[in-house]
Amino acid sequence: MTTVAHEHEQHESIEIDIFYPDHPPRTESALFRKTKHHLIAVLDTPCWVCGTKEKREVHHFHAEWADADGIDFDKMRELHPAFDWSSYREPSDFIDSEYNMMVLCEKHHRGKNHGIHLLPLPIWIMQRNQRADFIFSPDEINPKEKP
Repeated sequence: MTTVAHEHEQHESIEIDIFYPDHPPRTESALFRKTKHHLIAVLDTPCWVCGTKEKREVHHFHAEWADADGIDFDKMRELHPAFDWSSYREPSDFIDSEYNMMVLCEKHHRGKNHGIHLLPLPIWIMQRNQRADFIFSPDEINPKEKP
């Protein structure tokens, strides 16, 4: 069986109770479609975590659409001085920009035990930094090697 010495499994159940600001149903903006096309089709950006170019998606990283009406964009200006704020007219100008996007494969975006939408950030980011011989979650164990 492929394991790392002293590796151990930790099983967590996480319950999340938060509020989202009221917002209209999510639709893809023209800027979002342009950003997604540029990052994936033109630049051919691989998944930020694993480097694959299969089943890629874009993830709103610094700000999600559902939070747009609850964001203080003056704070965002302070936190993100590298963004071209001269182009900012409305929240989508930041939220759907390339600056706010991360290219991820389906697994590292929305996948069980792997996706950024399902794991706390310190646990999720381990996947980017893990050794090649480290097993992150049970689904990575070869079925022929399971005890």
